[in-house]
Amino acid sequence: MKVLVTYYSMSGNTEKLAKAIHDEASKNHESYLKKVDEVEAEWLNKHDVLFIGSPTHGGELSAPVKKFLTGLPKSPRFKVATFITHASPDRVDYEKCFKAFEALGKEKEYKLLGCCDCQSRLAPEIQPYVKEARKASDAEFAEMMKSIEKRPNAADLRNARKFARQMLSKA
Repeated sequence: MKVLVTYYSMSGNTEKLAKAIHDEASKNHESYLKKVDEVEAEWLNKHDVLFIGSPTHGGELSAPVKKFLTGLPKSPRFKVATFITHASPDRVDYEKCFKAFEALGKEKEYKLLGCCDCQSRLAPEIQPYVKEARKASDAEFAEMMKSIEKRPNAADLRNARKFARQMLSKA
């Protein structure tokens, strides 16, 4: 199978997962790793499986990934698996991302194999905005940051590789 792993990453978290997925896919398949802004639309239908990764921004997919998704062809020959990174311990904060992938799957008529998520460290430049949005005290926010500062970690990357194997076996 031909596999394309594509992603947008602001802080490097989503890129780490993308590389783990690509490394796993490369073991038994022809796999390519590209940032979403490097992928040309006409190249997409040359693949059997497309992994798409995005960080969450305000509980939604990142703008570059949204733009990429709108450019997907209708009724493509490839199947799609998605992954997101987020800082929130609360699924409700990032569930909109999964719903966006599902809705677009219906609109574009692609088969969605599955989705996975990884809680990960928060980029320093957006920490003040997240603290304010969560209405967290300094102590609460410091505890939250401490719990995710080393993520994605080795276990998260193992989970990403496992996700890749599962999705490829479904394809």
